[in-house]
Amino acid sequence: MTFISVSSRLLSFLRRRRIGTSSCFQSLSIGVVHFHVNDNIAKPNSIPHSTHSIPNPHIKLQQYLVQKSKSGFDNLDDALAVFDKMLKLRPLPYDFHFNQLLTVLVKMKQYQVAVSLFQEMSSRKIDVDIITFNIAINCCCHSNRVDYAFSLLLSAFKRGFVPDVFTYTTLIRGLLSQHKSAEARLFFTNLIKLNELRPNVVTYSTMINGLCKTGHTQMAIWLFRFMGKSDCKPNTVTYNTVIDSLCQHGLVDDALILQSEMMEKGILPDVWTYSPLIQVLCKLNRWEELSLLLKQMIEDMNISPNVHTFTILVDAYAKSGKLDDAKQIIKIMNERGEYPNIVTYNSLMQAYCSQGQMDEALDVLSTIKSKKMMPNCYTYNILLDAYCRELKLDIAMVLYRNMECEGLSPTVVTHNILLHGLCQLGKTMEALAFFYKIQELGHKPDIIIYQTLFAGLCKSNYVDKALSFFQTMECNGLIPESKTYNIIICGCLWNKKYNEASKLLHKMVDCGFSADALTTSLLQQILTKVQDPTLLAMHQKCLQSGNYEQ
Repeated sequence: MTFISVSSRLLSFLRRRRIGTSSCFQSLSIGVVHFHVNDNIAKPNSIPHSTHSIPNPHIKLQQYLVQKSKSGFDNLDDALAVFDKMLKLRPLPYDFHFNQLLTVLVKMKQYQVAVSLFQEMSSRKIDVDIITFNIAINCCCHSNRVDYAFSLLLSAFKRGFVPDVFTYTTLIRGLLSQHKSAEARLFFTNLIKLNELRPNVVTYSTMINGLCKTGHTQMAIWLFRFMGKSDCKPNTVTYNTVIDSLCQHGLVDDALILQSEMMEKGILPDVWTYSPLIQVLCKLNRWEELSLLLKQMIEDMNISPNVHTFTILVDAYAKSGKLDDAKQIIKIMNERGEYPNIVTYNSLMQAYCSQGQMDEALDVLSTIKSKKMMPNCYTYNILLDAYCRELKLDIAMVLYRNMECEGLSPTVVTHNILLHGLCQLGKTMEALAFFYKIQELGHKPDIIIYQTLFAGLCKSNYVDKALSFFQTMECNGLIPESKTYNIIICGCLWNKKYNEASKLLHKMVDCGFSADALTTSLLQQILTKVQDPTLLAMHQKCLQSGNYEQ
C-alpha cells in the first residue's frame, strides 16, 4: 500500500471524525523529549497503577523490565523468552509491561521483532494503548515501512485511540527519512488545517531537521519562518539546525544573520551554534571574521569550545599550513581539559605529511599511542599515502604490517594507496601479487583498485594484461566508469593497439561517457604522425558524439 493511498484514506477519516485534540497533549511532553534524545518511546519506570493492585509476579516483572531498560538484554532470545513468559502469566501483565519490553527492543534496534510482537499481541487481543501504537509506528518508520506505519495509525483511530503529538512527529520523521519531504509537508499542513495537530517545538525541529538533512534547505527555512509566526517559537536546537544547514550549503552570511537574529531575540546560542559557523569561516579563509566570532563565543558569551570545535580549528590551521597555530590550539585544549581525540591528531598528522615532515608525523603517532588511544585506519592511511608519494615503499609496507599486528583491518583505501605506490615505482609484478593478496584476504577490489591496477599495467606496457583484467572486472559485476575506459584507451594508443582502443572508445561513447582531455590530446598527437584508418575512425566517432576536444 502506497503512502498516497494510506494518506488519502487517513485524511478522509480525519475529516469525518472531527475530534478535538486537547487530549493529544496530556502527559506527552516528557515522552516526546525522552524519545528525541534517546529514541525511547515509553518511560521505562513509569507505573500508571498503584503497586497495591498489582499481583506479586507482575511487580517482579516490573522490576526486571526496569533493570533491562537500563542494561538491555544480552541477546534477542532472552527478550523473546520474557515475552513468552508474559503471555503465560495469569492475569496477563498490563499494557505498560508490554510497552516496556517493546521499548527495550527499540533500544536494541530490533525494530522488526518489536513489530512482530505487536502483531502477536493484537492477534491475542492483549490490551494496548496509544503508547504501544507509537512504539510500533516508530519501529515501522525505522524499518523504512512508513506505509505500514500509516496503516497502524488508521488502526489506532478505528480502535478509538487518539493519536498524540508524538505519533504525528514520528510519522513526519519517517517520511523525511525516506526522502518524502513533499509528502511530509503535505501531511503536516493538512494536520494543522484539520486541527489534528498543535505542533510543539520538537515537532517543528524534527521536520526542519529532516528537511535540512535531505537537502531541502529553502523549504526548511519556510517552515522555520512559519514557526516563528505561530504560538510555538524556535529554540536553540531549531536555530542550530537551520544555521548548520546554511553553513553546509556555503550560505555563511545568511547563517551569521540568523545567529545575530537569534541573540537579538534572547535565545542563547551554545557551542553547537558556533561550531558550523567556525568551520565554514575556516574553509573560506575568513580569518578576521573567525577571530571576532571566537571572541564573541569565548569572551562575550562565556561558551567554551568543545573537542569538536577545537578539532575544526586544528584541521583548518593545519590545512592552511599554519602548523604553529594548530599546535597552539592543541596546547590550549590540554590546558582547558578538552583533550584531543584521534580526529584531532589525524588532522595534525595530515598537515605534517603534506609538508613532508615525516619525522614529526611519526611523533604524532607516538603521541597517540602514549595517550592510550588507538590509531585507526585513517591514521595509517595518512602515513602510508605520504611515504608512497615520497617513494619510500619499504617504510610504508612496515607500517602496513604494523596495522595488521595492532588488529586493524586495512580498508580498500589502504590497499589502493599501496597498489598505487607499487605501480608508481614500476614494480608491476609486485603490484599484481599484492592485488591477488587483497582478494585472498577476502577484500573485493572496487572500481578504484582496478583503475589503479590498469594505470600501472599500461604504464609498464602490460596492456594485454590490463585488457584481460578489464573483462574480469565486468564479469564481477563492476561497471566501468569514464576514467576506467580512458585509462585503458590511452594504454592501447601508447602501445599501438589501435583496434582495441577503437573498440573501447566506441563502447565508452555508446555508454554515454566522454573521451577526456588526455585521451583526445594523445589521439591528436598520434594522428599528426600516423594516418591510420582506425585512428581516423576514432577521430570521426569523437566528432559525431560531440565529445572530442579540439
